[in-house]
Order: sequence, then C-alpha cells, then structure tokens
Amino acid sequence: MNDLFKYYFKNNFLTQKKYREIDHLYHLSDEKLFELYNNKFIRIFNKAINKSTFYQKLYSEYGIGAHSIKDINDIVKLPVLEKSTIKEHVDDIYIGFDFMKVKGFTSGTTGTPLTVYRTATDIAIEQAYIKHYREMHGFNNGQPLLSIRGVLGKNTTHHHFKKANILYISSPNINENTIDMYYELVTQFGPVAIEAYPSYLHKFCIELEKKGLQLHVKNCFTSSETLMEFQRNKIEQILDTDLHDWYGNTERTILLAQNKTKEYYPLPLYSINEFNENNVITTSLINEQFPLIRYKVEDNISTKNNNFKENILHPKIEKINGRSGDLLTLKDGSVVGCIDNAFKGINNLEWAQIYQFDDHQPIEVKIVVNTHFNKTDEEKLRSHFIRMIGVETDLFFTYAKKEDLVFSKNGKYQLIIKKRPA
Repeated sequence: MNDLFKYYFKNNFLTQKKYREIDHLYHLSDEKLFELYNNKFIRIFNKAINKSTFYQKLYSEYGIGAHSIKDINDIVKLPVLEKSTIKEHVDDIYIGFDFMKVKGFTSGTTGTPLTVYRTATDIAIEQAYIKHYREMHGFNNGQPLLSIRGVLGKNTTHHHFKKANILYISSPNINENTIDMYYELVTQFGPVAIEAYPSYLHKFCIELEKKGLQLHVKNCFTSSETLMEFQRNKIEQILDTDLHDWYGNTERTILLAQNKTKEYYPLPLYSINEFNENNVITTSLINEQFPLIRYKVEDNISTKNNNFKENILHPKIEKINGRSGDLLTLKDGSVVGCIDNAFKGINNLEWAQIYQFDDHQPIEVKIVVNTHFNKTDEEKLRSHFIRMIGVETDLFFTYAKKEDLVFSKNGKYQLIIKKRPA
C-alpha cells in the first residue's frame, strides 16, 4: 500500500501537466527562457518577503525591502543561506498550509541531516523532470526498470513492484555468492533501463565480470554520488549500455544532467545557480511553499563561464566534485555506499564520522550530539545502520566532540575514514 501511495503521489495529472510545460521549455529561445527565469525569481522573492517570517526578518536585517530587487540580476544583493541557518528556521521558512507539507530529509554527509518541506506540487514537478529526461533517452515509465539504489536492506534480496514494473535488488547483498542469482533474476526480468547509485552499479558489474557474465541494457541512469570515469567505463562495457548521470539534491535547489555528449547542463527553469570556486549558490524555482533563495551547496562544480546569464542557461561545466567517498566492506564481500543515508531523520545529531580501518569490520561511528539526543535517537540510528549493513557486522557508537573527528590538513571533512590517522 505504501508503494502504491508513493506511486500515485508521484504519477498523476499534475505530473503530466508539468511534463508538458517542461517539454515546451526546450523549444524556447534563450531570450524567452531567460525572461521566464527572471519572472519566476521575482515571483518567489516577492512571495518569500511578503509571507515568510524568516525572510522578512532576514532581509530587514540587511536593509532589503520588497522593492529592493528589480530583476534577476539583483539576486547577488541577497544574503547567502547556510545549511545551519535552514536547520534552525525550517518552520519559519515554510509558507504553505500545514496539511499539505511533506517532510524530506537530506542524507547528511557530515552526519547533520536537514529537514526540508515539500508539497504535492513540487514533488510532481521533480517527477516530471525525471520522466522527461528519461524519455529523451528512450525510456518510458512502465517499461521494465531495474533499481539498485539501496531501497532494500540486507534482509531482503529483491522485490518486484508490479504497478510501476520496477525490480528492486538489495544493493548491500551484491557479492560473489549472490551474483548468479541476481544475473538470472535480471535476465528473466529484461530491464530496458537501470537506475542506480554509481558505486552499487559498479560493484554489480565487477561481480558479473568475475563470473564472465554480461548483460545488455539500453540505458543506465545514475545519481546521488560522484560518477567516476573508471566506473562509467566498466558499467558501459559489462552492461553494453549508455550511461546518463544526474546531479541534484534533496533540497531541490539544483539539478544538472548529462546530455548525449556526456556534458552536464542545468534542466531548464529548475533553479538559478551561481558557480563559485568551492561551492554553488543555488535558488530553487520549483518549491514556492518552501523557498530556498541563495542556498549554499558545498560541492565544487567547475565551469568555464563567468557570464551571469550564460551560467544560468548554458554553463560549460567541466567537472563535478562532491559526494565521493569510500565504501564500507562487509564480511561477505558486498559493499555499502551512500551510507550517509543512515543519518536521515535522526534528530539532535551535530556531526558524525565512520571508521573502518580494515575491510570487513568492525565499524565505529563517532557521533557528536546536542543535549537533546537520547536513547531513542541512538536506537533509531542503529536500526538504520543495521538495515543497510546487516546484523553480522560489528557496529558500535562512540560519543565524541567535534575536535575528536579527523579532518585533512586543509580542514576538509570526510564521512568515512579508512586509514588510521597518522
């Protein structure tokens, strides 16, 4: 029932309406499209400053009034929002009806997950972008889709959601002992496309290669982690596939995808992106009820352009650096990536860092918490980890201070530490 609810929540008349609107955007001139960016930004700014108690207070502190922003070029006059600020004022930012909001949780790559609010409208818009992008590459909803995205934990090997025709396989169960079973399962299912985290799909292909097995799948859609070139090469070779990578965030403030020449580009009218040397300042254009205006995303995205308009419409993106990290290795040889998902929905957690110095185990999680963190929070966190890594793996939590965590010489934070600190 939960699967059906999610299916219809994401696939309905509103999704179809937004799909048609997105398709129309691809046929517009740059001038007309930029005009729509401008109009959308002004609409969201006016709504935020007039209805959000958070923005009213913030902008008044900076001397910004409703008439201070004339057009999209004035966006740089607005203050930048940090993740910590959003976390402290999440309820004051939201300006819709309470019964319409749906909670979303960032995975928390520093162990500090963020709660954001969504509504049926922006969920439908997001799904419309996904649907349109995949159809551009030859995949239609309803065709057989293989999903390797950590949906299933260690206790379930696979699940076929017939309504959407999606076969889920358990990412942390992929190893040399299960690969023959998965190969037969996937062969019988006959997927037209695969959606996956890059690390899981790469592991799947490595295990296939060890057994001399290959598949033919027309398209693969990867997301949520940095796609490495060696991963792409192996995946496309073993699956005889065309791989398309997708970069976005849970906050819905940026969306980049690869075109047919493998260059990343912003999907039209999704967000305004200001690319800096070490971060991207993003403004969502799809969620008017929870407006995030000039929100800092810490990932580094290299571009060749410096022109404001060109960076919005056609940034020449050279490389995306972010969300890469080591994997946890379990006893049976399977791996777990995107382990930061274990922190979703955990309250009162300030920082966390995971230590696994030898492949397989044990795994130590150092957690930095505030005074409200309690036993229930710890039990919930433990259950999230066990779902992903299984009960066979030794796991223990250590309460720590931020200064007890490991940072690089230049102050960079890493979620998973695989080598003992010198």
